[in-house]
Amino acid sequence: MELGMSGHVAIVTGAARGIGATIAHALAQEGCEVVIWDRDLEPAREIAQQIIAQGGKAFAQQVDVTRSASVKQAAQLTRERCGGIQILVNNAGFSLDASITEMTEDQWDTVMAVCLKGTFLCTQAVVPTMIEQSYGRIVNIASRGHLGGEPNKSNYAAAKGGVVSFTKALSFELGTKGITVNAVAPGFTLTDRLRSLPHFSQIETRAQAVQPVKRAGLPEDQARGVLFLASPAAGYVTGEILYITGGRFG
Repeated sequence: MELGMSGHVAIVTGAARGIGATIAHALAQEGCEVVIWDRDLEPAREIAQQIIAQGGKAFAQQVDVTRSASVKQAAQLTRERCGGIQILVNNAGFSLDASITEMTEDQWDTVMAVCLKGTFLCTQAVVPTMIEQSYGRIVNIASRGHLGGEPNKSNYAAAKGGVVSFTKALSFELGTKGITVNAVAPGFTLTDRLRSLPHFSQIETRAQAVQPVKRAGLPEDQARGVLFLASPAAGYVTGEILYITGGRFG
């Protein structure tokens, strides 16, 4: 599908694996030059090389999204190399599950730092370029989990709830500048990390028991939603949360 994104520069955070890597591939297939920001440089380079081998444009940068200096340096290098930044996908995030009575302060702080602070820092670093261009697409990866319904995820739910509120607030702030801000909220989605969890089978059984679409979500499902929101076709869509959950809420 031609979405009018060819030649756009797209930053995807946490794109060395999982949903982020699939989003990076999908953007490259639409003709974007994809910049992969990830703390783990070698896996990020592997994704970039895969994209290049398929005829696309991509490069990787080692970035810690929780550190302002790291993010600002990466944004500057991207501008110098590419000349502009049209798309930012704030995908970096993960969970550290524990009951509220057992959760450590470090588990709370780490999830908040990556999922919420990282979204703030990366957006803050990229927005000035988008304002200069009078054009930008910001897509934040939230989660169905912000609605609750999963045990031992209070830190993750709170962080992703913050991403949702951040998305809505920023859409008002940036709408007059030609920049849209939206979010995709994935539901149960098969990734290698999810499959590696010791209680994966329980998660899968619970998810498919309550969602109307009786199959697991795939990273490609999430990437398709991101593609639309990151494209010129979504110019009249901002402040929206697109739930890609198989119909499951809560």
